[in-house]
Amino acid sequence: MSEIERKRVTRRSFLRLAGALGLSAMASSILGACSPQATPAAPTAASAATEAPAATQAPAATAVPAATEAPAASSGGTVKWAEFYIGTDASTKLNQDWIASVVKQFEDENPGWKVEQEEMQWDQIDEKSIIDLNAGVDHDLMYSSPQLMAKHAKTGDYIDLTEYIKTLPQSEVDDLSWSPGWKSATVNGQQIGIATGVHTRVTAYRRDMFKDAGLDPDKPLTTFDDLVAAGKKLTKADQDLWGLAMYLGPQRGTIELYYGTLVWGLGGEYFDEKAQKATFSSEASIKAVQWLSDVIFKDKITPEYAYAPDGDYNTLVQTNFVQGKAAMAMGFGSYWIGALEQAGFIKGCFPASAACAPDKAGIMPMPGPAFTNAWCLSIHKLSKHADAAWKLMQVILKPENLKTYPDAGLPGRLSAWKTPEYSSPFYKTWLDVAQKGRGVPATPYYAEMADTVAAALQEILSKKADIATTLKKYEDEWNAKYAG
Repeated sequence: MSEIERKRVTRRSFLRLAGALGLSAMASSILGACSPQATPAAPTAASAATEAPAATQAPAATAVPAATEAPAASSGGTVKWAEFYIGTDASTKLNQDWIASVVKQFEDENPGWKVEQEEMQWDQIDEKSIIDLNAGVDHDLMYSSPQLMAKHAKTGDYIDLTEYIKTLPQSEVDDLSWSPGWKSATVNGQQIGIATGVHTRVTAYRRDMFKDAGLDPDKPLTTFDDLVAAGKKLTKADQDLWGLAMYLGPQRGTIELYYGTLVWGLGGEYFDEKAQKATFSSEASIKAVQWLSDVIFKDKITPEYAYAPDGDYNTLVQTNFVQGKAAMAMGFGSYWIGALEQAGFIKGCFPASAACAPDKAGIMPMPGPAFTNAWCLSIHKLSKHADAAWKLMQVILKPENLKTYPDAGLPGRLSAWKTPEYSSPFYKTWLDVAQKGRGVPATPYYAEMADTVAAALQEILSKKADIATTLKKYEDEWNAKYAG
């Protein structure tokens, strides 16, 4: 079992338990029983779809007081930074070294202040914040997941950073606030997180296979019909070579990277944020699921094992693409750019350089806004040193520090995209996709929504269930529990 799959199995187990337990029970039963997790993915190869804990109930958020003066030079103390780079492998060591350099900068710039690193598991850090709020356990600076910001806003475990942000020059705000990661952390007028980078997705395609099939590798496919037409020319099912690779299993990548972006691409939504209601049975949603069903059973350009319950996103999309089992790979993440370079499919792109150029592979936008996220930084509601935590965050967000942060992914600062190394058409495509990207629906019950959509798709694809009827059934089920 791969590292990614081990993480997901553990997360799924947590979701099932958390959905059945209250917050106090979750704290005692789940945290006490969780087994050790795998370490984070390789540098610039963070998890494609960061898993979220099930929603929990907690007191509503309250506003943070206006930012106070930063600690005087003569003052001092300890600011705690909750992070998740635990382990001894090479990729974790790179992130640990980066944290050490940031800590040294902060401590040098703020005499008398020290940083204490609080080690947490990457897939437990968000729920730990919520649990510890209720338990009265304080933290200062914390990594946070943009998929969970609506839940954090509801539980109030992170402070609103708005008053701190007002102290920044507008040029600094503009440089950081452009990304979907920042926007996902904007909930009900609160800014409860700041993104450290960008993780987004495209459709990768084999230029060499396009040429062999008589397709123009310099002409990106822009519509759903284009993908199907090309996929038919590229598929050789008897050789296990497929025109279009996707992951449609029961994990979170399905709603985030496929179902959601297809619904958006067809001009619809699967959640009404104003009414806080699921809209799985909308016209666009039905069309999106019909398309997913058709590419497998009617057009036969995607293998049936794409929706296997034990399927692995990394294997089905990245590995099969690199190994020549897929001519196109939808939902191909920016965290896999290095894998393309290593395979010799692109040249001079990883690390980024002005000479970056496609060779055997290219990329094109998906026909719809791509799910785009990144690790964010937040300050815990019970922080005893919020001003110092904010100052530490400012050190982390320095352009030179974000540039060297191994787990950041693509640049989180818009100004970084204007440098020569990101001037190639390859990276301009990634920027365009990121700028048009979207985060997940702003509901505290997003985890339950993701599981509900996954269950609906499993029933439709594995049992050939009626699409409209099944989507309406699961829509009603979710709304009965969580709407409004």
